[in-house]
Amino acid sequence: MTAPLQEWLRAPGSATCELPADPRSIAVARSVVRSVLCEWDLEPLADNVVTATSELVTNALRHGMPIGPGPDAHPLTLGLMRRGSSVVCAVFDRGTEIPQLSEPDPLAESGRGLHIVASVSDVWGWSRPTPSGKAVWAIFSAAADAAPAAAVASRPGPSHGGPGQQNCTCCPPGLHGYDWKLTG
Repeated sequence: MTAPLQEWLRAPGSATCELPADPRSIAVARSVVRSVLCEWDLEPLADNVVTATSELVTNALRHGMPIGPGPDAHPLTLGLMRRGSSVVCAVFDRGTEIPQLSEPDPLAESGRGLHIVASVSDVWGWSRPTPSGKAVWAIFSAAADAAPAAAVASRPGPSHGGPGQQNCTCCPPGLHGYDWKLTG
C-alpha cells in the first residue's frame, strides 16, 4: 500500500481493518463494516456495503493473493471512508491482476461477485496494480442528491483522476495520480 493511501485510511472519517488470508476474514469484514456504519449513523447503507464488502474480500482471497508465502500475516486491508452521506469501501490486496467483470455460466456456483458489487454500489473500480498490489473499491450514497457516481460519470475518458484533478470531491485525497479505474 502506498504512503498516500495509508494517510487517507488514517484520516478522520475513515476506518481500516487488516485481515489474514483466511476465509473467516469475510465474516470479520462484514462485522467491521456494519459496526463502523452504525457508529457513523449510516445504517441505511449497511446492507449494500456489507454485501459488496463480502464479495470484495472473497475476490481478494480467491484472486488477489500471490502464489507462495507472503511477507506478512495480514495480506488484506479493508478500508472505509466517509464523505458526508457517502462511503467508499476499498479492499487492498497484494495481487496484480485486474478484476474482470465477465458473464458467468448460468449454472456456475461462482463468478457473480463483481456483478453483485456493481448492482449494490453507485460505482466501483480498482487502482492500477503495482508490484505491491492493488485496491478494488466501491462508492455508496445514502442520498440521491449526494451520488458520487453522477460526478464521476460526467467526466470523459476511461479512467478517472490524473494530476490535474487533485481537488476531486468524489475520491479520497491523494488518490489522483494512482490511475483509479472506474467501472459501473
